[in-house]
Parts: sequence; structure tokens; C-alpha cells
Amino acid sequence: MKENDSAHEQEGGWLAKTSYALFDVGNSAVGAMHATFIFAVYFASAVAPEHGTSYWGYTTGAAALVVAILGPILGGLADSRAQRKMFLAIVVLIGVMANVILWKVEPSEAFIWFALIFSFFSILANELMFVFYNALLPSVASKKNMGRVSGIGWAVGYFGAIIALVLALVVFIMPEEAPFGLDKENSEHVRATMILAGLWLLIFSLPLFIFVKEGASPSNLSKPWEIIKTGWNEIGKIPGLRRFLIARMLYVDGLTVVFAFIGIFAAKVFGFSGQDVLLFAIAVNFTCGVGALIGGWFDDKLGSFKTIKIALIFLIIIGALVLLSPNALSFWIFSLIAGLFIGPVQSASRSLVSHLAPEEHRAQIFGFYMLAGKITSFLGPMVYATIVLWATQSPLIESLSFTLFGEGNGTLGERAGMITVVLFLIAGYFVLGRKSPG
Repeated sequence: MKENDSAHEQEGGWLAKTSYALFDVGNSAVGAMHATFIFAVYFASAVAPEHGTSYWGYTTGAAALVVAILGPILGGLADSRAQRKMFLAIVVLIGVMANVILWKVEPSEAFIWFALIFSFFSILANELMFVFYNALLPSVASKKNMGRVSGIGWAVGYFGAIIALVLALVVFIMPEEAPFGLDKENSEHVRATMILAGLWLLIFSLPLFIFVKEGASPSNLSKPWEIIKTGWNEIGKIPGLRRFLIARMLYVDGLTVVFAFIGIFAAKVFGFSGQDVLLFAIAVNFTCGVGALIGGWFDDKLGSFKTIKIALIFLIIIGALVLLSPNALSFWIFSLIAGLFIGPVQSASRSLVSHLAPEEHRAQIFGFYMLAGKITSFLGPMVYATIVLWATQSPLIESLSFTLFGEGNGTLGERAGMITVVLFLIAGYFVLGRKSPG
């Protein structure tokens, strides 16, 4: 064990750790600009204003389902060939191309399918990256500092996303006259942020491929069914890990809904403009980054399991307050507080599995880790989408909405959809149980 730790520390100098964290800068910026705050809102308000939220939910759900199926298989193949970086590179290129192509989506219903198809590939690629990226964590961190390195990676990712969002806001969204001759009437200043997202991912992923070295030997598996069977058996050898993965499946379902819809929620319920949504995104990413840094410290001091449980308790309480916010100010306040606990849940979950996964099956087990985060995560967005679709067409919901909030039925539908977040978080907390895996 000590030999392995020492090898990892030798492989993971400051340059490797920095490169590892920078990759999260590129990945997080794409998630923020495409899937949550800019393109998602643009799609739901300008491309498909009538049922855009529902379309977006079904697309996000479909991508999550495919990630769940492919994650363990591709992770196993990457392990068998000791080529995690090569698989990661392929997925990164798919993500870069998909985002750049979204520049072509004009504010017209004629572009709905075009937008959804390439958004599907963008979301798919951005999520699959984590199968191989997470598996590289032990190559840059030893067991004693894995929590901090994981937390710093998440935090740097959030802060990098802030820089990208600020650039999008200052360069493309805010100016009265759009740069580079872009036509605001045709939303080119908004669409151009997808080119920024693609290039951002490409630039910040490059250092990882140069300076991070893989430290694991191949596992000699090549057949998909053999990969899945062996991976599931390996997980079963670690006491409590299967239970943890099921719990993670549930609480990640809740976070998936937040990431897919919080920007749309702000725009639909509280009337946030595109600029307001970006300012909100910058602020929330900041508190998420701070939370990830603090959570990494708690991870190493208290352990990953306790860190996850504490963060989930606060997320459940504050998530309910976000859901019931009567006005934009309270929505801002509670959302910023919630951000402090999102980062620790994500970071501590990754470091917990990194501590436990055997070297020769690491990417494979992280494939199951992604499976646990995605196999049912299509449910959250699809339930959200269905609730919103039903609510916008219900006279009863419209009457109730005006009575409770003074809002139309569509906004109450958005609030009702967000209930799924709290329910999934509660379920995940109770399934975790009292005892840490391992």
C-alpha cells in the first residue's frame, strides 16, 4: 500500500495536480454555459418558447440514460488497455465539436431538433468525461491528500466557470453593440458563447494530456458483458460500496435536476433576463467553489462519508427554502447558500470511491460510479418536464398558482418540478445509512 501511495505522489507533482484541476475548468464552463445558464435558457425562451423546458428535460434525460449504459463498458475498455487518457481525448473532441456546432442554432422553432441533437451530444460527452477523468485522480494524489486534491479540482472548476461566464457576459451579452459584427436581432451574441465554450474546453483540457501520467496496469478485459460482470463483482468485494452507489444514484438525480433547470427556473419563475441569469450563475458558481474548497478540508479531516451526509442535510433544508422562495431576493440568498454544499457532495463522493477502488479496475468502477449517477437520472429531468408540461395546460393549476404565488400556472409547474430535487436528496440521505463503505 505504501509503495502505491509513494508512486502516486511521485507521479502527481504540482504540475500534474494543476493540470488535473485545469481540466475541470474546461468541463465546468461547458456545463455552466451550455447545459444550465446560457444555451438552456436561450433554447427554452427563444428557440422553443412554448414547450422548451419539457424538450430540454427529455433530452437531458436521454443523454443521462446513454451515459449510464456506456459508462461501465467504456471504463472497462479504458482499464483493459490502460488508455484512459485516449478515451478521454475522444470524448473531449466530441464535446468541443458539438458545442461549436450549436452556434448555428437560430431563434426559431425550425432549429428545435438541430439544437436538441447537438445538445444531446454535448451533454453526453461532458458527462462521459468524468468516467476517465475521475479514474485519473489517484494518479495525481496520494490517499492522505485525495480529499483536498479532489476538492481543489472541483473548486478550480467552479472558479474557472465563473471566468468563462464573466467573459460571456462582458464580451457578448452586456454590450449595446455586439462584438465582431454579431447580429443581436438574430441572437448571434448569445449563440457565440457556444464557440467560447467549445474552445474553452479544448484549451484547458490540453495540460492534462501532457502532464498527467496513468499509473495503472491493464485489467485484460475486453468483452462488454465480462466488463460489467467483473466490475460489479469487484464492487461487491468492498463492503457497503454497492449501497453507497445506490444512494449516490438518488442524490445525484436531484443535483441533475438543479443543473438542468435552475437557469430556466430563474427565468420562468422570477423573470430573470439573460443577463440576470448570468450574474446569478457567476454568484452560485462562486459559492459552489468555496464550498468545494472547504469540503475538501473536511473530507480529509472527517472522512468522505461524513462530509457527504452533513452536506446533504443542509442541501435538503435549503433546497426546500429555494423551492418556496416568494421573491427573487430570497431565491438569490437561499441559492447562494445551497451552493456551499453542492461542491462538498460532488468532491467527497469522488474521493470516497478513489480511496476504495483497486488500481486495475479504477476506470471500470468509476464507470459504475457514473452508472450510479446516471442510470435513473433521466427520471428527474423527465419527471420535471412532464410536471411542467401538465401544469401549463391545467386550469386547476392556474387557479391554484394565482392563489398561492400570484403567478401563472407555468411558474407553479416549475416550482412543482423542483420538488423532485428535495425528494431525491432525502431518499439518497436515508439510503446512505450510518456506516461508511470499506
